[in-house]
Amino acid sequence: MGRKLNKEEALSKAVALFWKHGYGATSMEMLTSALGVEKPSIYAAFGNKHSLFLSALLHYRTDLVARVRHALTSADSPRKGIERVVRFMMTTLYQKGVVSGCFATNSALELADHDTEVAKHVVIMLRELRDAFEYAIAQAQKQGQVTETAPARVIANFLIAAIEGVRITEKASPPKAELDALADFVLRALG
Repeated sequence: MGRKLNKEEALSKAVALFWKHGYGATSMEMLTSALGVEKPSIYAAFGNKHSLFLSALLHYRTDLVARVRHALTSADSPRKGIERVVRFMMTTLYQKGVVSGCFATNSALELADHDTEVAKHVVIMLRELRDAFEYAIAQAQKQGQVTETAPARVIANFLIAAIEGVRITEKASPPKAELDALADFVLRALG
C-alpha cells in the first residue's frame, strides 16, 4: 500500500465508494483499501473523512456539470442537447449499471439536514444544472423548439425536479421501460 496518492484518481475512487455506501457506512478502512494508500496519506492530502467526502462531492459536481454543459452546447440544436441530457440522466445512467441515484442527491438525503456544507454543495450543483438548462431552453424557445408557455427558468426547474425524482426512485430498481416512458413524457411536455 505504500504508494503515493494521486488526488484525481483518489477522488474518483472516493466518489464511487461514497456513492455506493453513503457517507456513514464508508469507513476509513474501506477508503484506504479502495485508494490503495495508508490513512496518513489520506489525512495529509484531504484532512479527515469529512473533508475527503466534501472534496469527492465537489469532484462529482464539477464533472457532472461540465458534462451536462458540453452535451447541451455540442448538440446540433438546443432541443437535441436538452433531449440528450434528459435521456442520459433519466435512463442511460440506469441502464449502464451505475450506482443508483445521484451521488449529490443521495448525499443530500443522508446528510443535508445536519451538514450545511453538504447542503451548500448540492444547492450549488442544482443551480449550475438549472442555469445550463435554462440557457439551452431559452435558445430552444427562440428557435421555436420548446414551448413558451412558461419561462425558461421554470422549465429548467421542472427538468431538474423530474431528473432528480427519477434518480431517487431508481434506487428501488423500477423497470427500465418505465424510466424510458417517463423521459418520453418529460420531453413531450417541452412542446
